[in-house]
Amino acid sequence: MFAQTMRVDFRNAALVAGREYLDNVRTRGFWISIALLPLLIAAAAAIPIALTAAEDAAHYAVIDQSGWVNRAVQARILAQDIDAALDVVETTTAPLPPVLAELKARLGADGDRESTIRAWVAAVLQTEGADAAADELPQRLALWWRDDMPAFAEIARVVSTARFQYVDVGATDRGHLNALLENEQLLGYFVIPEDPVAATGDATYVTRKLTSPELKRWYERWITDVIRDRRIREENIDAGVAQWIQAPVAFTSIHLDERGGESEAGLKDTIVQWAPVAFVYLLWISIFAITQMLLTNTVEEKSNKLVEVLLSAIAPIDLMAGKILGIAATGLTIVSTWIVLMGALIIGVPHMLGISLPIDLAALVRNPIYLASFAVYFALGYLFYAAILCAIGSLANNLKEAQNLMMPVQLCLVVPLLVMVPIGRDPNGWLAAALSWFPPFTPFVMMNRAAFPPGWITYAGTTLLMVVSIVVALRIAARVFETGILMTGQPPRLRQLFDLIRGRRHV
Repeated sequence: MFAQTMRVDFRNAALVAGREYLDNVRTRGFWISIALLPLLIAAAAAIPIALTAAEDAAHYAVIDQSGWVNRAVQARILAQDIDAALDVVETTTAPLPPVLAELKARLGADGDRESTIRAWVAAVLQTEGADAAADELPQRLALWWRDDMPAFAEIARVVSTARFQYVDVGATDRGHLNALLENEQLLGYFVIPEDPVAATGDATYVTRKLTSPELKRWYERWITDVIRDRRIREENIDAGVAQWIQAPVAFTSIHLDERGGESEAGLKDTIVQWAPVAFVYLLWISIFAITQMLLTNTVEEKSNKLVEVLLSAIAPIDLMAGKILGIAATGLTIVSTWIVLMGALIIGVPHMLGISLPIDLAALVRNPIYLASFAVYFALGYLFYAAILCAIGSLANNLKEAQNLMMPVQLCLVVPLLVMVPIGRDPNGWLAAALSWFPPFTPFVMMNRAAFPPGWITYAGTTLLMVVSIVVALRIAARVFETGILMTGQPPRLRQLFDLIRGRRHV
């Protein structure tokens, strides 16, 4: 009985598989639906960046009771912004305002960057409130900075003015500033005490939007640097000694490769080692979505009695094999389309947003090790779960019953997502090593370990165990499917299900 159950007529199975595949892929809705996932992922990555770039600068004011702190802070902010702006001026190919084009030409001629920054900062601070045109380049730059900097911020998003703009309201009346807050003309304002060097406990930040702490943190860093430097000078500590005392200890990350070679690790090396996590997530979505398609298809054909017509011409095992193969071909089409679209989006979206990525993400998508691992574990994972869901679909009379029967499988599929990050951090740890040998988790865990291959013994052993598990699952599913597909009424109880697995048809 057991051997007879597993005898498949591949001609009939191929006919069923072709019908399943064509029924899915020849509809316009199919192609629209599979394009949605890459588009949604791209939108999830691109929309926050685009919205951040489109945000207006947050305006803030300062009540400086000390008379000098805010001016020193603004000078430091200007120096950093000018330094960042000079980087853009020197490297950009975009059209520049005439005054910046003149600056670019001068920088190319003498390259005296430090004196340019000092002259520009001094000119900006001296031209506050000035309206007369100036002849000297630093003064003209200062007037341009004051009047036209927001337009330049569209090119140079790195400057602070693109995010936070200081507003000199010329008032120390907190009531007036509170009114500006209520009218949303300011995001917040800072109150600096008379002697912040002695104590900073009276320094306050007033705002209505406590959910936007970025401005507070940004200004705190600047004022901390200014106050620290003043304290160092008042204590007559040599500037070089102070800098030496405050110098942090920074460790340079060195990457040790498989051959024992050492190289300085960068962002690319880190992303490469985390890349399998993205493939695991794609693998999980692929297996879950495609096996769900198989389950839904089986239940629908059983509920509308189409399966009875099919079984009058072919054997149940041929029908089950054809469904699994047809949905597998559909799944390969879906996954291939996803990979191609994601590769195109990884290249195209940064180009459209004008973003320069630090590494070539498209190279990760084309990584042969990751692609080969994904293909193998997709096939193994799909066949294992397809057998289980095909059996469940044959027992259910409608989708509600199928979902109830599938609950244990869904709980099992949650585990790979929960352990995805811990295994990514320690691919050869005890958790990864143990779960690799548990067939329901093997495809996901082994894909997760692709950045640190565990060795050929583990690969061979887990693959062999997975193949054996698939054969056993298919045999059990064939027995259940042969009888369950024609059953009506309530789904079988646990004891009846065991009888089906043992091959007893009359339950």
